[in-house]
Amino acid sequence: MEREVSRALILAAGLGTRLAPITDDRPKSLVPVNGKPILIKQIENLKENGIDDITIVSGYRADRLAEAVNARFSGIKLVESADYASTNNMYSAYLGIRSMYPDGNIGSFYMMNADVFFDGSVIEGLKEAGEGSFIVTDVGRYMEESMKVVVREGRVEAISKAISEADAYGCSIDVYKFGSEGAAAFYKRCCEYIEEKKDLKKWSEVALNDALKDEVFKVCPLRGRWFEIDDHNDLAAAEALFG
Repeated sequence: MEREVSRALILAAGLGTRLAPITDDRPKSLVPVNGKPILIKQIENLKENGIDDITIVSGYRADRLAEAVNARFSGIKLVESADYASTNNMYSAYLGIRSMYPDGNIGSFYMMNADVFFDGSVIEGLKEAGEGSFIVTDVGRYMEESMKVVVREGRVEAISKAISEADAYGCSIDVYKFGSEGAAAFYKRCCEYIEEKKDLKKWSEVALNDALKDEVFKVCPLRGRWFEIDDHNDLAAAEALFG
């Protein structure tokens, strides 16, 4: 039986150029929503659900990120991606998993992009979903800019921004729970792109979409509120939602 998932990986290397000038001196993950930085909210969500083994992959303004995290929390592992400007978040996931499991024996973990502000109940829902691998999904919602999922017979068959509204089961909120088998399949696909194809500019969901062929991933219906923050309009909408 798989043990309770106790590790989390936060991908926080992005620049957030569409949020300038706020991001001129800080990474996107430290943009505040009603005074609470996105990354700090994510860490609090994890910790209030008993998940203390947290790894963060930083990049742009890694110094500011480390300062903000270390001022509030202890024991969080920071992995700096020196190539953040020329890579995408699949590379961040690759670095983070290698740091968490240096012996190559990949185990289970939660993963999230650090530009999503969400309620702690999202993690609670994932914890209660049971064993295996899950994609938190806003069921029935369709947004052009979000990753959508296709579900057949209870299994996620595809994840992509390009999925049509007719085929979409809902929007992924970029928060995941990987069981050990799903984690190993995802990491293997990351390695194929990064080590074999030397393609460092793919979204992590590209590797995840490939991994869906190897292992069963299911939907975890969204419990609570979420908002992905890419620009100033998103920030204003998130502050209204969480106000």
